Amino acid sequence: MKKERAEKKINIENTHVPDKVYAFMIQSHHMLYELLDCKKGDIVSLEVFDDVGVEHEDGSKDAIQVKSALSNRNPVSNRSVDLWKTLYNWMIAVESNELDAERSKFIIFITVNKAGPIVKAFHEACSLDMAEKAWEDTRKNFYEDSGKQKDIGNEYKDFLTYFYDTKNKALACKIIQKFELKKCIDNYSEEVRKKFDDANVPLDIREPIYAAIVGWIDLQLTKMVEAGKPIAITFENYQKELNALYREFNQKHSLMSYSSKPGDREIDSEFRKQRTYIEQLNIIDCDYTEKVEAINDYLQAASDRTIWAEKGDVSLYSIQTYEEKLKRSWNLEKRIVLLEKKDDTPEDQGKMIYYKCQEKKVDMDALYVPDSFQNGCFHSLSDNLEIGWHPDYKAKIEGKDKKDNE
Repeated sequence: MKKERAEKKINIENTHVPDKVYAFMIQSHHMLYELLDCKKGDIVSLEVFDDVGVEHEDGSKDAIQVKSALSNRNPVSNRSVDLWKTLYNWMIAVESNELDAERSKFIIFITVNKAGPIVKAFHEACSLDMAEKAWEDTRKNFYEDSGKQKDIGNEYKDFLTYFYDTKNKALACKIIQKFELKKCIDNYSEEVRKKFDDANVPLDIREPIYAAIVGWIDLQLTKMVEAGKPIAITFENYQKELNALYREFNQKHSLMSYSSKPGDREIDSEFRKQRTYIEQLNIIDCDYTEKVEAINDYLQAASDRTIWAEKGDVSLYSIQTYEEKLKRSWNLEKRIVLLEKKDDTPEDQGKMIYYKCQEKKVDMDALYVPDSFQNGCFHSLSDNLEIGWHPDYKAKIEGKDKKDNE
């Protein structure tokens, strides 16, 4: 039966991802697409005066209609409802003074590599004379020489009739003169990403910054919708967020932990080995839970140190300089505690030194490290007696060793 069953092909037109849903999904990404070209004083909006709008500091505007097509539909064909409805809406926006034809660009951005003779003629008309000629030439597609309108679809008839009404010719030609067709040659998401990649963000931090800025835009949109405010992002706010992300990821890469917490058998084994770092905790009276946490950190740090070295994420020099930073940090905390807590018992002083070293964040040069790695490195140093928690930790450890050997 399986061999006889033909493989069923999926027709995108019959899936549950219609063009309108896709168009809505890409609008926030298109805000990023436009913000990448903006300058100080510019504002990018969503569903304010168009699908996506750019208002420049000098008051000029870019009215952008974003047209998607997951199916074979051509949103800018000569008889496209989307095309004629868009042109009609632009005319109404100008007549109602929402847009100034002299100071606006009228842009259709399509997410597919398609075109049509009429939009091609409009796109190429860069002067008013050329716009008038384009209007007259394209009008012939729908009107006889006598002026009688040909049979056209009812879906776009009213829009088209308004656009080619001789009384509206002057306004229609102004829109044609300022009309642009922009389109994706490849996949739209790849187009947005490529444009972001061209924004001079270093390759090694490009991926997390891209994901973060898209997420930030989506979050801003959600907040504005919930607050009932116009959806608009200023270039200054966008640049501020981008700069913050750049500083964060450029200056402070995050090393990802690849280790997992050890199981009960590994913890029991570590206890049986009578490690020095565990004995360091014994002599300051740490409880069982604190020792288990220390074992977790020690083993995870050892595992991550090996994996990072194999992957080339960190060098031996970085590890060595990091351990020196930890020792300096420990020494400073120890001096402070011994001054501030000079009347406390040595065991309490040791606990305070231990807790303060765990609390203070010490990074590896320009790298964020997980807390487990920092704490594990402290335990590694204490295991080698390079640092210790009890003020007299060396004497305590050496004294215990002598008793064990007697």
